[in-house]
Amino acid sequence: MARSGLRYAAGALALAVAAIHVYWGFPRLVLYLQVGRAPDPRPFLFVASAVMIVLGIARVLDGRNERAIYLAGIALMGTYIVGYGLWHTGLEHGGFWPWGPEPISHTEPAWQVLLDHMRADELGVVSKILETTLAVVLALLYRTDRDEPVADDGIPAIVQE
Repeated sequence: MARSGLRYAAGALALAVAAIHVYWGFPRLVLYLQVGRAPDPRPFLFVASAVMIVLGIARVLDGRNERAIYLAGIALMGTYIVGYGLWHTGLEHGGFWPWGPEPISHTEPAWQVLLDHMRADELGVVSKILETTLAVVLALLYRTDRDEPVADDGIPAIVQE
């Protein structure tokens, strides 16, 4: 796949990841704002990160500092993936959060807990697949980015010395 094809794929994947996080987080965020209590920090973080994804796409389309945006995207996808695992295991479903529910401790090994959660969470599975795929595509883009000067029409400019 050509580099431009990878960029389109990354954009589509990024929009899908952002949409999933808004789909899950926005209704909960509105509810938390209505009741004046936030028992879970994820809706705030998911909606904010989805906005950042859309802004990152806009910056890439403007041709601004693509490599830094690719790295930020890879870091965010890693945060989503690792965060999912930590939330359901080490962070005890938000038991650390001051306004959160009672901690939910699991006696099974972490891998078994995550497998059980993934079996019951189709949206989570789709999200993790999209996030992993996006991280790989962004890594490929980062590796193939040459920092070449680009003319206004998107064709590499000829640099005369």
